[in-house]
Amino acid sequence: MLKELKFVMGAVAKKDFLPAMTHFAIEGGTVRSYNGCVALSAPIAFDIDCKPKADKLVHAIAQCPELVVPTLSMTKAGRLSISAGAFKAFVECVTEETPHVLPDGDIVRLDMEVEEQCDEAGNPCAPPLTLGGVLLNALRVLSPFIGDDASRQWSNGVLFRGQSAFATNNVLLMEYWIGAQMPITVNVPRIAIREMLRINEAPTHAQVTPTSLTFHYKDKRWIRTQLLDLGWPDLEPLLAKDSKPVAITDDLFVGLEKIEPFADKMGRVFITDGVLSTIPDIKVDEGAYFELPNFPFNGIYQIQMLMLLRGVAQQADLSMYPSPCIFYGERLRGAIVGMKP
Repeated sequence: MLKELKFVMGAVAKKDFLPAMTHFAIEGGTVRSYNGCVALSAPIAFDIDCKPKADKLVHAIAQCPELVVPTLSMTKAGRLSISAGAFKAFVECVTEETPHVLPDGDIVRLDMEVEEQCDEAGNPCAPPLTLGGVLLNALRVLSPFIGDDASRQWSNGVLFRGQSAFATNNVLLMEYWIGAQMPITVNVPRIAIREMLRINEAPTHAQVTPTSLTFHYKDKRWIRTQLLDLGWPDLEPLLAKDSKPVAITDDLFVGLEKIEPFADKMGRVFITDGVLSTIPDIKVDEGAYFELPNFPFNGIYQIQMLMLLRGVAQQADLSMYPSPCIFYGERLRGAIVGMKP
C-alpha cells in the first residue's frame, strides 16, 4: 500500500489554497492525486472510498509494522482510522466534491518496437526499445535544458513534433532525434516530466485531448498533465546552419570546473585562443586561467551553461560566436548562445 501511495504523492499540491488538492481521492480500488496541472493514479488494495489528507496518510501507513496489515475504518466523525499492532492514527478527510481528474481523449499506442539495442559489435543485447522507451530516453537527455521563463511559457516544457523532441532554456537549444514519427504533437510541461523521470518507466500508451495528455503504464497506473502552448518558433533555420565542428573533449569541462570559483557574479568564461580565463585580458595577473591546447576559439559564455554540455556534446563549432554556435551529440544537435562583451 505504501508503494502505491508514494507513486501518486508527486501530484499532491504543496500549498493548501484548495484543500481538496492536498488530499487523495480513493475510489473504486484506485488512489488519485491532482495539483491543478498533473494527476497521478494507481490501483490500491483499499476498500473504503474516502478523501484523506495525503501526507498524513502516507506517514501513518509508513509507521505500521512491515509484516502487519493495517486495519482501516471510518470513524463517526468522518476520519480515517489506521491501526496496526500498538500503533493507531486518525487522518482527516474531506467529503465535498473534489477536482480530481480522470484520463480522457484519443488512444495513442506507444508500445510498438522502434529501435534495436545492440552492443559495440552490433549484436542485439537487450529487448528492442518501444516508442515509449525512446520517449523516456529523450526526456532523460532533455530535462536539464528545460526553461523556467514566465514570459515564455512555451519554453517550460519539451516539445514533441515530427521525429524529434525539443527543449530550450533560452541559452541552450536542444533537438533529440527520436527516430520514429511521433503520432502526436504536444508540449509537455516540466512538472510532468519530473514525475515521469521519477517513475522511470516507459509508458505503454497515451490519451490526448487538445489541452491534456495522459501516459499509461503497466498495472493500470497513469499520469495526466495539462499541455503547454505549441507556439515554438521555427527552429530549423538555426539548427541547420552550416558548421565545421571539432571534437569536444572533457578537458574543456575540467578547465571550467577549475576556474569557476574565480568567476565574476555572472559566471563568465572568456575563451581566447586556447585559454580559458575569468577576466577578459589574459595578460593581467588576476583571476584564473586554464590552458586548453588545440582549442582555437574566441568567445564569452556562462560557465554553468557550458557545463550542461558535459557528456552531451561530442562536437561543436564555437567559431560561429557571437552568433549561436552549433554542437552535436548522440542522437542530438543543438545551439548555444554566448554572452556579449
